[in-house]
Amino acid sequence: MAYNNDSDKVKEKKKSKREAIMNAVIMTVAQKGFHKTNISDIARAANVADGTVYLYFKSKDEMFIKAFEELATKKLKTIKQLIDTKQSALERLSSFFDYHIEIITENPYIARFIGVEIRQSPDFYEKYPSYQPFKEYISYLQQLIEEAKAEGDIRDVDAEAVSYIIFGTMDFILAEWAMKNQEFPLEDMKNKISDILQFGLMKRGEK
Repeated sequence: MAYNNDSDKVKEKKKSKREAIMNAVIMTVAQKGFHKTNISDIARAANVADGTVYLYFKSKDEMFIKAFEELATKKLKTIKQLIDTKQSALERLSSFFDYHIEIITENPYIARFIGVEIRQSPDFYEKYPSYQPFKEYISYLQQLIEEAKAEGDIRDVDAEAVSYIIFGTMDFILAEWAMKNQEFPLEDMKNKISDILQFGLMKRGEK
């Protein structure tokens, strides 16, 4: 029994260190950029030795990929839970946009990590062709669009094309907010775009 307790403590300690390293990757890359960040920077931010980092990850590339994928999965799960209370698919689709912007911008370093570092060099994507951190986001958006079509709330549009339009808009807003030194009207812009997503470009009352 004592062995199991000790084993659990070891597992918990390893989990805690891994989470510390993941958080350090996000914060450090957000501050310095991927290419200027080295293992020592990450280890220092995580308060571990350089060698400890390699016990969990083989390289900086692997840390970056895992941090991005796990962050995206975690945020998407939170958004799904928040919009599940909405009655129609159209409401869920509009709320998805709102919640994504709201949740990501709760922490500026996360917004910068996602909004800026997604623009990695072409060499990075050529090196890791299977790296698609927002694949789940796009798939879920397509699902919501298909559901809204089935419910008759939107016309028969191409779900894939619309999902890219919505995601591209979210990405652009986050990048603008994260990179600009001057005040960016995030809330106002979010509300205006959300209104367009829900009601389209036609004048109210037109059919």
